[in-house]
Amino acid sequence: MNVERLVARLRAATPVALLPAVVALRSWVDWRRPAVREDARAQMRFLLEHTRPDADLDEVARAYVRYQARRGELRWHPELLTSLRVEGIEHLLDARDRGRGVVLNFVHHGYYDGGFPSIARLGGPAHVVVHPYMLEPDAPLWLQQHVRIGSANGGTATSAAVGTEGLADLLRRGDTVAIASDVAGRTPLRFVGREVRGSFGAARLATDTGAAVVVMTSEEDAEGPVIRLHEPIDPARVDSPRELLERMLAIHESVLLRWPEATDLPLSRWGSLDEERVGRA
Repeated sequence: MNVERLVARLRAATPVALLPAVVALRSWVDWRRPAVREDARAQMRFLLEHTRPDADLDEVARAYVRYQARRGELRWHPELLTSLRVEGIEHLLDARDRGRGVVLNFVHHGYYDGGFPSIARLGGPAHVVVHPYMLEPDAPLWLQQHVRIGSANGGTATSAAVGTEGLADLLRRGDTVAIASDVAGRTPLRFVGREVRGSFGAARLATDTGAAVVVMTSEEDAEGPVIRLHEPIDPARVDSPRELLERMLAIHESVLLRWPEATDLPLSRWGSLDEERVGRA
């Protein structure tokens, strides 16, 4: 057995009661490494520099490191992620019952990976669009585990290699397709006070097929984590795909800025126009 498989087995075998202590130890060790501290500050600065300039960056960066450690442990305990509390499931089910398909839009924030199986458990399975590499047999074990969680309870991991037409076919037959918008693309956008490049895919697919858009966010309240499904957006009632995308991102941004530490690697999710301008200077 190689080291990667041994570590995976040890993590999966860790009693749930010990997870808080494991996460605390991992985050303490990680924070002591200068490279980790600087990366965490950079990740959180990207989100907060123009939106919450008075935030204590070190405090939020520490919380981000803890969240990353927690995320790394929870994926080996799928029972804690696949039955999260869901609010607004009726929005998804009602939109799907109209027969035009549903674009389930998300960003990589909070317990998004547990959102898909938790929704599927309530009768709303989705085709979760993933990078083709994530489905390769030689993908890292943690990534394979990540895919297994997202497709549990009847969901499906669908390779982006099927292309726009393949995803459109799924929507036209009335299925739900989960697509992220925080994927570096070619569309200039304004997000968290920055000029960035993101993905137009979800908004364009919804517009072209007439599929309703249901935004999925991962939040927390007094009872703990909750997956929230927002009221459907009918692309026919929006002036343009760009306006549709802006409405989707406005929902995500408000949630993300309340829990910035729960954002997964924001610097790797968005292309930055600011950096491109510096590069051309």
